[in-house]
Amino acid sequence: MSVQQKSRPESPDDHKRFSLSEDWAATVVGLILLALCLTGLITPGMIP
Repeated sequence: MSVQQKSRPESPDDHKRFSLSEDWAATVVGLILLALCLTGLITPGMIP
């Protein structure tokens, strides 16, 4: 009986393409929403 080694989880770098993590995506969306609020494109009446 042989012991199976755990396979290494895939890394975004393994695919050799650009990958955006969920944390960075949320940061970018939050900064865009902040910019829209500060410029007045999203008014206080639009926020529930």
